[in-house]
Amino acid sequence: MTDPTPPDPQPGPTFYTTAELAREAGVTRRTVMHYAELQLLTPDQVTASGRALYGPYSLRLLRDLIDLRALGMTLEEARDMVILRRATHDIHGHYRRDWTRADIPLDDTRLKALHTRLRAINAAFERQANNMARFDRWLTKRFTGGDLPGLPEGSDPQEGDPYQGDTGGNSPA
Repeated sequence: MTDPTPPDPQPGPTFYTTAELAREAGVTRRTVMHYAELQLLTPDQVTASGRALYGPYSLRLLRDLIDLRALGMTLEEARDMVILRRATHDIHGHYRRDWTRADIPLDDTRLKALHTRLRAINAAFERQANNMARFDRWLTKRFTGGDLPGLPEGSDPQEGDPYQGDTGGNSPA
């Protein structure tokens, strides 16, 4: 016999208040408010009483903003990244296949500058990835004894590591 109760409809997206969004991202409420004032982060909804509500994609954008700033991007560059992402993704963070160039309010000069900056950051990261992994292993072996969370799978390159198996006090640098 089948159950006559219809299944629950798909719940709508979860929305976060400013404080909840800040807590989830590990930043202060003031940081979220500052980014909102600079229009780096915009609420997905505003309640009748004026409370800003942010969707799940805003949490991802906030975390991206934090990472971009940590990588040395200026606020203007980070803003351009958010503008580009918002123009090409929906509120849930899904890529919109129907976007057009007209949806992106950045001129070609700014897009080219952003692209150049992203390539420079990516190149620097690639240059340092193996070095950082080796240094992490060295610190783990010499000082922390592995008391920290592990590296993500596949981010611990072993080939060509001159410090692998080293039991002396040599520096990884």
